[in-house]
Parts: sequence; C-alpha cells; structure tokens
Amino acid sequence: MKKKIFGLSFLAVLCLSVSTAVLAEENQVPISEQQTAAVINSTVDSSSQEAVSSTEQSESTEIEQTTESESVEAAEETVTPQTQMATVDGMMSLPRGRSDLYPTIQLFASLPAVSATNTNTPRKSFIDISSHNGNISVANFQKMKSYGITGVVVKLTESTTYINPYAQAQITNAKAAGMKVSAYHYSWFTSDALAVAEANYFAAAAKKFGLSGSTVMVNDIEEPKILGKGNHTNNSKAFENRLKALGYGNVRHYIGLHWLTAGHINAGTIGNKNIWVAAYPYNLSTTNLYTQYGAWQWSSQLSFSGISGNFDINADYTGIFSNPTTTPPANTVQMHRVYNPNSGEHFYTQNVAEKNNLVSKGWKYEGIGWNGPTSGNPVYRLYNPNAGDHHYTLNSHEKDNLVKKGWRYEGVSWYSGGSNALHRLYNPNAKAGAHHYTLNTNEKNNLVKHGWRYEGLAWYAK
Repeated sequence: MKKKIFGLSFLAVLCLSVSTAVLAEENQVPISEQQTAAVINSTVDSSSQEAVSSTEQSESTEIEQTTESESVEAAEETVTPQTQMATVDGMMSLPRGRSDLYPTIQLFASLPAVSATNTNTPRKSFIDISSHNGNISVANFQKMKSYGITGVVVKLTESTTYINPYAQAQITNAKAAGMKVSAYHYSWFTSDALAVAEANYFAAAAKKFGLSGSTVMVNDIEEPKILGKGNHTNNSKAFENRLKALGYGNVRHYIGLHWLTAGHINAGTIGNKNIWVAAYPYNLSTTNLYTQYGAWQWSSQLSFSGISGNFDINADYTGIFSNPTTTPPANTVQMHRVYNPNSGEHFYTQNVAEKNNLVSKGWKYEGIGWNGPTSGNPVYRLYNPNAGDHHYTLNSHEKDNLVKKGWRYEGVSWYSGGSNALHRLYNPNAKAGAHHYTLNTNEKNNLVKHGWRYEGLAWYAK
C-alpha cells in the first residue's frame, strides 16, 4: 500500500510539474532590462558545457512528457515546414531547426561536401557558428581567413533561457584573427511582447560579451515549431525595434527561403537588403544567387583541412558581415553606399567621414558600391532641399537644368572611367530616393520588375 501511495504521489507531482511548465511558457511576459541583465550575468558566469548538457537533457525529458492531446493540438496549429524546394535555380535544401534547446536531427547526405579549396562555388565571405562548432583557435580562424573568409556570426542566445557557452572564446579568438564579428539570436517569439523579451535577453548578452552598438545583430527566425504562429513580420520588426532602442542599430534577419516564398514573412516590410536568406543548392556553381537580399547562406557543408567539423558558409552582398578581402585597383577609390530606411534614399560617397556620419544618424551601410577612377569624366552631385534627395549625373546640361529648378550643385562627386557600366533607374512613385545606381544587373532587373524605369547608363567604374 505504501508503494502504491508513493507511486500515486510521484505521478501527481510529475503532472503538476509538467502543467506548471506549460502554464509558465504560455504566460511569458517581457522582462525588464535589469532582470535580463541579472539573468545574463548569472548564466554567463556559471555556464559550462556540463551545465548546458544537463539543461538539454531536462528539456528533452520535459518534451517526452507532453501529452498526446497537446501534441495533436500543436500539430494542428503549426504549418509544416519544407526541408527542400524546387526553384528556378534548381532544387534547394533548407535549414531546419538549428536549436540548441530542442535540437533537430538534420540529414544533408545529398548535399555536396564543399572544401574551402573548391573554387567552383558562390562567394565565400563569412561563416556562422554556434556551440556545435566548439572552441576555434585564433590559428584556425586565421586559416579560414587565408581562404578569403573575413567575417564570423556567433550565436549568442536562444529564447530567454540559453546562452552559447563558447560564445566568449569564439568572439575573442575571431577578433584576434582580424575577423569581423557579428552575433545572432535563435528566436522563439510568437508575439510582439515575447519578441521584446528575447531582444532584451540578446542585447544584455551582447553587452556582457563586450559587443559594441555597431555590431550587426541577427534575428535567426527558422524554428519549425513556431512557423505559422503569430505575425512573423510584425514580431520580427518588434524584435528589431527593441534592439535599436537598446543601442544596437545594425539589425538583420536570417530567414529560410521557404518562409519568404510562402509568405510567412514579408520581405518588403523587413527590407530585402536586411535579409540574410538561406537555401542550399544541390549543384554548386560560381553563380551568386538571391543577390536581391543582403546575404545568402548557400551551404552547411564547408570544411577546412586540419579543422574538425563542417561550417555554414555565406555570400555577403552588402559588406555588412565581412571585411573587404581585396584592396581597390591602383588609381581608384572605393565608393560607399548607404541607405536611409525612413526616406528610401540611397546615397553614394567616396568620403569615409561622410559615410560614418550618416551611419551614426541611422543610415544603413550597404558596403562598397563600386571602385571609381581618380580622374576621368566628372560625375556631378546635386541636392533637392525640398525633397531631401540627391542626384548624380555625367550630363552637364542635366546638371544645369536641375540648378535652374532649385537644386543645389554640390560639386564633382567622383569620376567616370573603366569597363564596368553602372545602371541608372527611376522610381516614378518616389519623392526621395527616386533614382538608383548599381553595378548589379540582377538588382537592376529586380527593380524593373517592381515598377522602376530603366534609364540606361549612369557612368563607368573600374
């Protein structure tokens, strides 16, 4: 009888524990910055590999105790994510559930292994790493850098309960090797309130690890269990806005291609260049796909001789995640491209101080637009004080005509010369940022599809 009573009591306590955990999860509220910082301090100072393993084991046990009816209900609410999809560029495999709290087994046996020495690939700009990659020495980061990889995005946090125990060493060693270091957070939020709480947690960890306000901070939204729950676009913007309020103004979003093509996230609202898209082709080539976005994760199977494990590899289209790998050609200057998310204007300048001043005021740096010659045909710069818009032109008659209409002439901005043509486009619906200039043919074609008018050659670059 005592054994029966003890068994029933244990079962009651077990059920109560599960119910309490579920209730607590359903009633999460944003925690204050002070509470978040306290949790971060405690977690970072006491975290170890053994502690994480223990946490993951208890989380796994809790999942197994979930009742069958709860599983059915969750299945009905969740949209089934794709693991692969057919595109105009061929079959693509998609990232799926790279959580450290609830790890999902991913089978990529059909994906091609990629050696760092392989040149028949898209651009290799930066890698992203998590606790799965363990400790990486300064020497190993330097070896990666020798292959042209100059950026590392380190996983810091997940939900409001997990911190990567290797994060500090990964950040320190990557910086010592001369890598550009960014950070990412694996998101679980399904409401604006939860997004704010997770942003608080992420920012507090970044500060604890010594990452400045200029650090690129990434919302990694890919968890299958939350797909279809909440408004992913609005929730992601709430996460972004909270980070900005906490002093981290460089926010980007890592999104699987399926989430975009299926309409789970509105790329227009997030901003194409703010998106780091993931899709893994089964057949590799030197073609850089999805250049309308800011970056593209094109494989999870990159390997380096002498370094254990595989790495996620990415092409950086804006220079936001990586350092420049080459010096400009002789007798050229780098032309910087920045974007004003409030007015929609792109601005171009060779003046680094001017670029940095705009970034400090909220403009987003989008990298090197092109390399311009130090002499040649002048390109004139004008400013419209009424619309707050800049215009650039090779044509002196166009320049004089705009001045007659009230535009201010600001001098020669750079020179035209070389074999690379920059395209000029016009948006008939925009008051500011009405003209756009780009070397990228794919970007030009994408804008034309969205209603921009192609106006032909703007000028030439090296």
